[in-house]
Amino acid sequence: MGLKKKLFTVLLLSLFLLAGTPVMANSETVSDISSELICQCGCIMVLSNCDHVECVSRETMTTSIEQKIAAGQSKEQIIQSLVAQYGEQVLASPPKQGFNLVAWILPFVAILGGGGVIYAMLKTWVKRGKILQTDITTETAEVDEEYQRQLEKELEEFTEGGFR
Repeated sequence: MGLKKKLFTVLLLSLFLLAGTPVMANSETVSDISSELICQCGCIMVLSNCDHVECVSRETMTTSIEQKIAAGQSKEQIIQSLVAQYGEQVLASPPKQGFNLVAWILPFVAILGGGGVIYAMLKTWVKRGKILQTDITTETAEVDEEYQRQLEKELEEFTEGGFR
């Protein structure tokens, strides 16, 4: 009977501890939220990395975030309230919607387009090189035949006439 009582106590205790775990995992911290925001003091740094000694803007924003976390607001609600207060420039990365979507897509399009241009140019240069190589080969063959005839002629004259 003592063993069953101990197992029941362990089971009850583990269920109690597991029930509180998801709440702790979902709770946001000031550094989690401030890593997605830009400090508004003019330094253009992420709020969690602003290294000004007496940055009033950083202190104001982190205090506001702490108060909103204590009030039970979610991360999204806190960020939206700061966007409403400071504007979209407070976000460390632009939202993936509307015109800001161009800022997310354009670098990839530029890289792909540049790669396509480089590929096309290399393909053209390789073709041009093969054409030039065949032209040079036929020209050198004609020149080689001319020099070969001249060499044979001079050798005949040399062997017939000998040294002078």
